[in-house]
Amino acid sequence: MAVDARFVIHFLADELGHGRQAKARLFELFPYGYVKQACRIAGMRKPRAWSTG
Repeated sequence: MAVDARFVIHFLADELGHGRQAKARLFELFPYGYVKQACRIAGMRKPRAWSTG
């Protein structure tokens, strides 16, 4: 099961200290869409319910 980006952004915000920096960091890590790239790296299919990324 893929992790929701809100949880990742929340975790990164705790580490970086600001929500905007966390979102920017997420898209820096996955510039072509976090769902598509994260699922590809994990060897998973893209979830049908998600249209982002």
